[in-house]
Amino acid sequence: MDSFNTALNCGTFLLPWNAVMLALGILVAVVVSEWIIKKRGMYKDLALDACIIGIPCGIVGGRLFAAISGKVAFSSIVDLSQTGMNLPGALLFAAVGVLIYTRIKKLDRGEVFDALLPGAFFGLAVGRWSDFFLCDGLGPVVGDGVPKFFPLATFTHAYFADHETVAYAVFFLDFLVCLALGAAALLMLKKKLQAGKAARVTMLLYIVAEFILEWLRDGEARQIVFGEIRFNQLVLIGMLFVLIGVTLFAKSARKAPEPEPVPETPEPEPEPEAPELEPEATEPEQPEQEPEVPKPSEPEPKAEEASETEA
Repeated sequence: MDSFNTALNCGTFLLPWNAVMLALGILVAVVVSEWIIKKRGMYKDLALDACIIGIPCGIVGGRLFAAISGKVAFSSIVDLSQTGMNLPGALLFAAVGVLIYTRIKKLDRGEVFDALLPGAFFGLAVGRWSDFFLCDGLGPVVGDGVPKFFPLATFTHAYFADHETVAYAVFFLDFLVCLALGAAALLMLKKKLQAGKAARVTMLLYIVAEFILEWLRDGEARQIVFGEIRFNQLVLIGMLFVLIGVTLFAKSARKAPEPEPVPETPEPEPEPEAPELEPEATEPEQPEQEPEVPKPSEPEPKAEEASETEA
C-alpha cells in the first residue's frame, strides 16, 4: 500500500501521490481563476489572495471537523503527517475566509465567487484523485459476479493483502460531478447573469450531489451520526444554510431603495460688474439769450416846432 501511494522515494524523503494530486489541484484552481479574473478585469491579486486565505482556513476546518467526527484524535489535530480531512468542513471554512476577505477589501462577493468557483471545482476534480491513491472515498465492496474494472471498481486496503477485494469507485463520481460543475460555472459566466447567481446555483448543485453521494460511500468509514445520516451530510446541511443566508442577504440588499442623491444647489454666480462707462462728451451748453431790451421811442415833436414847420 505504501509503495502504491509513493511518487518519489529519496531515502528519508517520501513524496506521496495523494499530496501530488492535492498540490496539482491547487495549481489548477489558481491558474483557472487567474485566467477568469484577467478576462473580467478584476482585482489582479484576487486568485493568489484567495489561495493564501482559503488554504489555511480549509486546513483548519477540515481537521477540526475530522476531529469532531472522530476520524482524527483531538490530540493530533495539528499533526498534518496523519491523514484525515473533512472535505465539507474544509470548503465551509475556506468560503467563510474568502467572505471575510471580500468584506475587508470591499469587493463584490458575488463577482468574487463567480470568478473563483470554476477554478475551485476544477481543482477539486483533480484533487479527488488523491482518494484513488489513499484507497478512500469508496463505496461497498464489489461482490462476486459483478464486473471488477476501473472506474466501476478500484483498489481497497484489503486488496494489497488478498489481491482480490475491490470496492465501487465513488470518488470517480465525485470527479465527474466537480468537472461538470466547473464547466457549467464557466458557461454561466458567459451569459452575464446577475453577480453571484452562477456561484449560488453551482454551489447548490454541489451540495445536493455530495449529499446523495455520501450515502454511496462506505458507511463504516463515514461516521454515521444517527439512522442513515452521516456526519458529512450534517456539515453539508450547514453549508446549505450558509448559502441560503447569503442569498437572502443579497436579495434584501438589492431590494433596499437607494437614497436618492440630493441635487446640489449651485451657488449663484456673482453678477459681473458693469464696466465703468466713460463719460460721454457733452456739447458745451449754449449761453442763454439775453432778453431783448426795448429801444427807447423817439420823443414827439413839440407843438411849437410843429407850427413853425407848418408856417
